[in-house]
Amino acid sequence: MATQAVAGPRRSWKRALVWTARVVFVLYLAVIIMSHYYLEPKLIFPAPTNYTLATPASLNLPFEDLHIPVDGSTQIHAWWVPAEKQSAKVILYFHGNGYVLESEVVRTPAHEALPLHQTGANLLLVDYRGYGSSSAVQASGPRTAEDARAAMRYLIQQRHLSSSDIYIAGWSIGSGVATQLAVESPHSAGLILLSPISSAYDVGNQNRIYSTVLRPSQWIDNTNNFENKNKIASVHIPLLIVSGTSDTVAFPWMPKLLYDRANQPKTLHMLEGVEHDDLWDKGNGTLVGYIRDFVSGGSAGTPTP
Repeated sequence: MATQAVAGPRRSWKRALVWTARVVFVLYLAVIIMSHYYLEPKLIFPAPTNYTLATPASLNLPFEDLHIPVDGSTQIHAWWVPAEKQSAKVILYFHGNGYVLESEVVRTPAHEALPLHQTGANLLLVDYRGYGSSSAVQASGPRTAEDARAAMRYLIQQRHLSSSDIYIAGWSIGSGVATQLAVESPHSAGLILLSPISSAYDVGNQNRIYSTVLRPSQWIDNTNNFENKNKIASVHIPLLIVSGTSDTVAFPWMPKLLYDRANQPKTLHMLEGVEHDDLWDKGNGTLVGYIRDFVSGGSAGTPTP
């Protein structure tokens, strides 16, 4: 009788332990799913809510203010900035994740719009949905891909431009948006990657907080990963990569990996002593020259891999 009395509590304890483990596991899965679909996009695309309202007119640049439809209910804000001298060439530019379109004309110490204009090409500068005056939905990998397609569609269908005159460009996280569009646009003129990342998870894994959130969510899918390192081999248009040797976000091994995996023709320039956020400042004149040469059909200088 005593043995049976002891066995009963033991079985109850084991059942309670199993149920507790199950509950903890379910809660852990719920946290991972919530992190992937809610927290991860916010970490990768932390759109600012306070920013200075400005336009290219602040830099004495003529422009057209655009709202390009993405689908039946949402749109992206964009600027068309014509070249100083008539040109058929266009740079379609995708910015980084921590600022909005307006920042491209007021950021200090560098204004992206001005050096891009100095390349001699027309510009289409776009904001992602969830940023600035674009539709207020959370930006994500799939949505930025849709935004990029809408911008390309606008250039071809509304401005009647040839895809062979359109250079797709992106800085930082924008390199992921640009690379995806380049894969889908094999007849484009070229791809320009500035301070490019190998993937969003590669960047996140360098940071303990980001890694805690992002690494488990990789078990679900890679929709927000911007896997440039796996996609670059599917790009079959001329490629220009410019990055900094002191970059601590897109570490120097990242652009070098992309260059190694890319198809010819390709050019890599590593700017000595340049960090992630000062590419447009410290590398301004050199960077403009590289892009100008690339867009004009030149060699973009002597590569320095």
